[in-house]
Amino acid sequence: MNRLGAWVMGLTLLAGAGVWSVNRTESDWVLRRIDEPAELRFTVAHPVTVAVVDTGILPQAALDGRRQSGYDFAAGSAHTPHLINPHGTAVAGVVHSVNPGAKILDVRLSDTAGQTTLRKAIDALRWAAGLEVAGVQSNPFPARVINASFTLKSVPHTGCAPTMQSAVNEILAHGTVIVVAAGNTNAPAWQNTPGGCRGVITVAATDDQDHRAPYSDWGAAVALSAPGGTVAEGVDVWWGKHLSERRGSSYAAPLVAGAASLLLAQHPELNPAEVRGILQRSARPFAQGGCDPQHRAGCGAGVLDVAAALRSTELPPVLAGTY
Repeated sequence: MNRLGAWVMGLTLLAGAGVWSVNRTESDWVLRRIDEPAELRFTVAHPVTVAVVDTGILPQAALDGRRQSGYDFAAGSAHTPHLINPHGTAVAGVVHSVNPGAKILDVRLSDTAGQTTLRKAIDALRWAAGLEVAGVQSNPFPARVINASFTLKSVPHTGCAPTMQSAVNEILAHGTVIVVAAGNTNAPAWQNTPGGCRGVITVAATDDQDHRAPYSDWGAAVALSAPGGTVAEGVDVWWGKHLSERRGSSYAAPLVAGAASLLLAQHPELNPAEVRGILQRSARPFAQGGCDPQHRAGCGAGVLDVAAALRSTELPPVLAGTY
């Protein structure tokens, strides 16, 4: 039995949209590490849209009825058929594996080579949150959670670019949570944009033993960590139309984005700072007292614990039962 005992034996979150079972997109070890019960079934009281600002999302059966078309900032137009890098598809699948009730907004930012610009990134994030962007039609599906599994390589690694920080401040004030991958260069995450921006939830990657993955960026900018896999044990994701074993903080961040969307599904009144605080306070301590015993820098508050995060919000008795 899951460590939450009888409390986690059958929680149904009421809504009119139906009941979903967890999609096993993620390898079992990942969902075990974040305390995701294997038989989770729920409906969503307040369906939440999670924007995946990435390389675009290819058709995936698990996302049928969940994916919402957004805007293609790589091409500068509404979505049109073209070759899409599978990275965004994998990230969307990870979000869905944590919260299959979430709507997934496809916001394509980078081209097939993973290239983009600071200006496009700012516009994509603002548009995903429902803010106005010059020359682009309004977003009909504003997101309460944005997953940004990217680091802008074209921006100097001297901290969050000021224009990005201004955009982040505006998005947070609008009520949208921003979850960001820490980066994969074994360096301080504060140097990155948007990972080093204040107010975002920057996520480092851990292995199957809750240690920092050797490639993962780290430091004071990191809010918490989540499984990202290693060469020895990767994360199973949908890579286009096929399962593939991958690794990176890119796949740790959407686990946290999915958890944030679950919190907001039950408590839509939460603001981004409150969501961040809940996820940090409920995080599981790292193995051996730290994410990297040989490393002086940290990896945030601990490892994502989805069940503990939901439990910490003290759901009303009518919803208590199982998670």
